[in-house]
Amino acid sequence: MDALPPISDTLLPRDVRSGSTADKQAYKAALGFEQVLLGELVKEMTPSLADGPRGDAVEDALTQALAGAGGLGIAPQLYPTLKRTAQ
Repeated sequence: MDALPPISDTLLPRDVRSGSTADKQAYKAALGFEQVLLGELVKEMTPSLADGPRGDAVEDALTQALAGAGGLGIAPQLYPTLKRTAQ
């Protein structure tokens, strides 16, 4: 995954959407971290995909599908720490 796509505010929990800009940035950072982690896990779990001509595209699609389905649940747990350290 070369670059993360922009994270829409609609993916943020309601309390974060109505919070400050810093709150939104902290939650988006947590979501971004989770997406990177998912990407790395997908690469490790599917090494044979990298050999194919479209391996990167398939890995990216799988990562995005997993993130879009709720991911691993790391972002909501990481958010309070990021919010606290950003202040």
